[in-house]
Amino acid sequence: MPNVGAETTAGRAHPEPTAVREQLDRILKSSVFRNSQRYCAFLKYCVEQSLDGQGDSLKERTIGIEVFGRAADYDTGVDHVVRSAASEIRKRLAQYYQVPASAGEIRIDLFSGSYVPQFSFPAGVPTNPIPIDVPVEAPTTAKRFQHWILPASAILVVGAIIALVLWRGSPQTSALDLFWKPILSSNSKVTLCVGAPVSAGADSPEINNATTVRELHLLNSNRVNFASATTLAKLAGLLQSRGKQYRLMLQSATKFGDLQDGPSVLIGGYNNDWTLRLTDTLRFGFEGQPDASPRIRDRQNPARKDWSVDFSLPYRKLARDYAIVSRVQDLRTERTTVIVAGIAYWGTHAAAEFVTDPQQMRKLQALAPPGWENMNLQLILSTDVIDGVAGPPKVLATHFW
Repeated sequence: MPNVGAETTAGRAHPEPTAVREQLDRILKSSVFRNSQRYCAFLKYCVEQSLDGQGDSLKERTIGIEVFGRAADYDTGVDHVVRSAASEIRKRLAQYYQVPASAGEIRIDLFSGSYVPQFSFPAGVPTNPIPIDVPVEAPTTAKRFQHWILPASAILVVGAIIALVLWRGSPQTSALDLFWKPILSSNSKVTLCVGAPVSAGADSPEINNATTVRELHLLNSNRVNFASATTLAKLAGLLQSRGKQYRLMLQSATKFGDLQDGPSVLIGGYNNDWTLRLTDTLRFGFEGQPDASPRIRDRQNPARKDWSVDFSLPYRKLARDYAIVSRVQDLRTERTTVIVAGIAYWGTHAAAEFVTDPQQMRKLQALAPPGWENMNLQLILSTDVIDGVAGPPKVLATHFW
């Protein structure tokens, strides 16, 4: 019997929040929802916001930002992610309540034209049950039989609760570990290949027996900028915390054979030649050069506006940077390669935060299709830059295959 809630001004009771949350949990664990993190996240967010009295905030843009990680200024006229997801959720809720076993449960509906869920008792269930006096009868054989049936049922219920607690308490693979699974499961050492600063002119002469210590220190190919260094530290720390061995290499010293030895992580965009080479056949890749319209291009959708950065701006006036995060089984190296690369420094820094932060990885999991941990994937991220400091990463586009 559903829980009875408080009376409304119209005299009709609504389900209590606790009962609604229990019903939501049943729906999300059902066969029509449990395999889609994307739709589960959407429905749970809308229900919780409504129960918390924040139903007025359930607008398309807000949901796009909070649930799907879209940028604050994303174009809802072009990006239909929220409307498409809402339409699919309505279909799945209808499928759920078509099952006879669900007919007597509290209803959670997301009606067309609104993102505010409605909660109601099923038709025919009284919301204000009237107590009925039952006359005392002498115990019959059936009632004596119930004396041991009820304790046995209670034991089964307690056993089920204990099993559920143990299941929930068992270690679950995090979204962060699922992203890094192809790297962490490899038997080979990981190569962390970091880019050097982009040189505006010719580099120093090649190293030879006459190269002095000063000349060696001044080589651009031997330098690493601060954003690349912090990214390197984050990634090395993550691998070390998982007990994974790695080696650090400058892109200028990295050979093709090094990338064939095992999985690799490429750090940096225009300052890492290997990043440019290994993204030149992917959907999202870098085009141009820092001194000539650097941008990220969607090669499957050429009409889409490029994500670009004007390198001629004073750095304190730059408002936004962009980055690519890729995890692919590269056809040339035949190894898993993760790419963490911004157009400029701030994008690389934001990408590093995204791939090492469990909370950011949960956002990715909510957007990803089932089985994403075994797929190739690419993400486009943006980060707002304020006075030369990068903000949190935001997902602008995804591609799984």
